[in-house]
Amino acid sequence: MKKSRISEALSGLIDLIVAGLLWLLCSLPVVTIGAASTALYYAVNKCVRHNRGRLTPTFFSGFRSNFRQATVLWLLFLAYAAVGAADAYAIRTMGFGPGTVLHSLSILFFLPLLFFFPWVFAFLSRFENTVAGTLKFCGWLALRYFGRTLLLALELAGFLLIVWLLPSLLPLLPAAFCLMMSLSIEPVFKTLQQDLPDGNADTWYNE
Repeated sequence: MKKSRISEALSGLIDLIVAGLLWLLCSLPVVTIGAASTALYYAVNKCVRHNRGRLTPTFFSGFRSNFRQATVLWLLFLAYAAVGAADAYAIRTMGFGPGTVLHSLSILFFLPLLFFFPWVFAFLSRFENTVAGTLKFCGWLALRYFGRTLLLALELAGFLLIVWLLPSLLPLLPAAFCLMMSLSIEPVFKTLQQDLPDGNADTWYNE
């Protein structure tokens, strides 16, 4: 029994590394990070957490099926971040450094990205909606479950900080982060799923 648990743990670790490498590979063009993140969440939740299906085919299936919408949403996120970065740069060049009100506001401008990112791409892996509908509904989720949203934002900020300090861990961290995210997000999605008339064909979602 002990050997079996060790074997399962090693298998799970290998899957996390493989999933992270797939995410890195598919994120290289930068504009595809949204689709890669959606596929990563889907594959980790299904193959690692629920031990259903094969990781690589599941990842690329999620990547293809959500590519268009995930890319549009990611480009919107990038545009928002670019505006924030340009604004922060302008504020600093005008002499408003750390400790000033304008500098603090320029940092707070990025908070919606931390709040929205985990919900949006996890939502895309599970449900269908328009781009505007996805943003609107995920905004509602972020506010309705603000405690979970705050935890997810802290986890995302921690992930970015660790990558900054220890880039060698990058192959493992994206999938591990998705696994942590699913602990906060999946209970909410299960509640939403119960309200849908037709249920979900993938029974593992409700396990």
